[in-house]
Amino acid sequence: MAVASVPGRIPAAERRYEASLTGWLNPALPFYAIAGFPLYWMLGLGYFTFAIAAVPMALQLLMIRPLRVPKGYGLWLMYMAWMLISALTLEPVVTRYLSFGIRASLYLASTIIFLYIYNLPKKYLSTGRILQIGAGIFIFTALIGGYLGLLLGETRFPTLLSLGLPRGLLSNSFVKNIVNPPFAQTQDFLGFPINRPAMPFSFTNDWGATLVPATFMAIAYAGRATRLRRVLPLIAFVSVVPMVISANRGMWVSLILGVVYVTLRRASAGQLLMAIRLIVVLTFCTAIVLVSPLGEVVGGRATSEHSINARGDIYSDVLERIPDSPILGFGAPVANPNPNRPAIGTHGMFWTALFSQGIPGAVMHLGFWIGMTVRTGRNLRNQEQLWLHLAVASAIPTMFWYDHLPAALPLMMIAAATILRDRRHTDALRREALAASAVAS
Repeated sequence: MAVASVPGRIPAAERRYEASLTGWLNPALPFYAIAGFPLYWMLGLGYFTFAIAAVPMALQLLMIRPLRVPKGYGLWLMYMAWMLISALTLEPVVTRYLSFGIRASLYLASTIIFLYIYNLPKKYLSTGRILQIGAGIFIFTALIGGYLGLLLGETRFPTLLSLGLPRGLLSNSFVKNIVNPPFAQTQDFLGFPINRPAMPFSFTNDWGATLVPATFMAIAYAGRATRLRRVLPLIAFVSVVPMVISANRGMWVSLILGVVYVTLRRASAGQLLMAIRLIVVLTFCTAIVLVSPLGEVVGGRATSEHSINARGDIYSDVLERIPDSPILGFGAPVANPNPNRPAIGTHGMFWTALFSQGIPGAVMHLGFWIGMTVRTGRNLRNQEQLWLHLAVASAIPTMFWYDHLPAALPLMMIAAATILRDRRHTDALRREALAASAVAS
């Protein structure tokens, strides 16, 4: 008996949650709060979008019994515990506690979002809705944020929160970048000034890190959305411009590696036509970029040593300081003695975990994403799951280049939870079908 022959059917294992989740509100409403990202940004709370949405999700989780945790997720929970313990190493300075608290809230929010999706039956929150919101984040970030960044440069958006805060508080660069973010970062390391899009985030690197999983989620959604699929080529073509001008090499490499990975998996599965199409699309896009004025940005970025040297110095600072606290780390990144350099323990989630939570924290963080990549890559049943799996797998290459906060980490968790939840749902239906067939025979 094929599972697909019983559309909309709910496995018996899911029905135990019906009574606890039935009420006058849709249990999926907390997730839809993420769709308010543009509104939060206008208010000055864009950085905390996922943390805000996670609050009602946590309340919803309290209603679910028993709370299920998939295999392999225990390693992430161990990392969360280690992260909290690492706070013991913080210096008694307000800014240090603030830095730790903000990061900890986003880690916790990502954890809650994962468990919420994994435990919520598909009856209440469909995969299509999840992908739709992921695609919306892509469009808002790549198109709206990308082009406004190119046009407005370092102009800062006067959010409602920034208008209400005292000027003394806004004089703190950390606070200012969160509640009064710039549209872009204007830099001239290529020999000429370029506006590197940052909206709706504070920094271009956050923009690029978010777009990697968001792009794969948008492609997954386009596979089921007829209207979006029709305009996807146009959306892809238009979004290439800000993505190239952003000069985000980590994003470029991660997206190209992703397409190559999908091509190899399609070819190994015997879907040669699909693999050939992906190769043609990738080759065509690369050729268009290189022969256009965008090629100057790509060429300049490929030969520029500015970022490589700066990152090398930051990573060297991390390695030099780790022997002073190899087990618990330093709790959170610290200000660089050189005011012209970024904080030590930034510019890469792996380096953040290593510096902030020590060697055990870095091992747990990396180990979790390797394990989750393997788990979500097994028994992929359709093209949609393949692209979602890619959103999960993108955590590995990007963690050595980008921070995953505030949005990339939650998106990767959403992709992982969706695959594992849908697989559990399908497996439960299959087991029931086999059991029913056995009884009937």
